[in-house]
Amino acid sequence: MNRLYFGWTFALAAALLLSLSLPAIAPAEEAAQKIVVHIGQATNDLHSASMGLSLARMLRKKGADVTVFLDREGVRLADDDMPKSLGWGQKADPVVKILADLVKAGGHVVLCPHCAEMAGVEDDDLFDGTKIASEAEVAELFLAADKVIDY
Repeated sequence: MNRLYFGWTFALAAALLLSLSLPAIAPAEEAAQKIVVHIGQATNDLHSASMGLSLARMLRKKGADVTVFLDREGVRLADDDMPKSLGWGQKADPVVKILADLVKAGGHVVLCPHCAEMAGVEDDDLFDGTKIASEAEVAELFLAADKVIDY
């Protein structure tokens, strides 16, 4: 009995010492949430468009992996010919500034290829940092998203 007791005591003590000598294993860092902000409005509903872009900028600043997906009239927001002072409300930033801030912070802005074509928006018309997505890229964007927010 004493031998068995001594054996278990020794094994437990050895395991405890071994566990204390091993480096602590830190939990893996969580990957940033992939969030798509869908905006289908432009000057036809500038309030919605501005709110969606502002939310995207705020989420990116908080560390989310943010992509703004522009379709329907929303593709016009990425057109470099959009008036630089265009914004909603008296104290709101212009759309161009919000887009620039988002892209500068590492956010992404992609356009629906069909909507861009129908609106006459081409690659050389785009604001810096925005792009017309392919159909495959659009599908992958939504399939990989943790959240989709619609404006």
